[in-house]
Amino acid sequence: MLIFHNPVHDKHAGRQEMFRGKLVPCHETPARLEYVLDALRQRGIGELRAPSAPDMDLIKRVHTPRYVDFLARAWQDWVALDPANADLDILPSVWPVRGFRHDIEPTNFAARLGLFSFDSGCPLTAGTWEAATAGAACAIDAARAVMAP
Repeated sequence: MLIFHNPVHDKHAGRQEMFRGKLVPCHETPARLEYVLDALRQRGIGELRAPSAPDMDLIKRVHTPRYVDFLARAWQDWVALDPANADLDILPSVWPVRGFRHDIEPTNFAARLGLFSFDSGCPLTAGTWEAATAGAACAIDAARAVMAP
């Protein structure tokens, strides 16, 4: 069995997330995957394979280009607001009101973050972009492997 593994998954390591109205330590941590990888290695279940380079054209066929572009620059935009933000995770705190236009991307970072966020349960970090694109590459490689003759 082929097991596509994101070797840079741990670069997305948020410190806090919002849960039931409180900031709490993130539930999803890089350590959780390490337990799974250790178990796979011990059992010799399959071949662990790192992904190829992310195919941004395919990623932008799955996700809108403006969403992908936002994620690619989110950390830089966040730190540009205030250099002290480099010590903080990014969590959204505002979202578009239902019925308002969603087709225009706001210039304000907080509004843009809210436009592209579902909730405040998963922060963006300095390494989110690298980890996310490698994760997408794993999905693409796995799909290609499944579809191969």
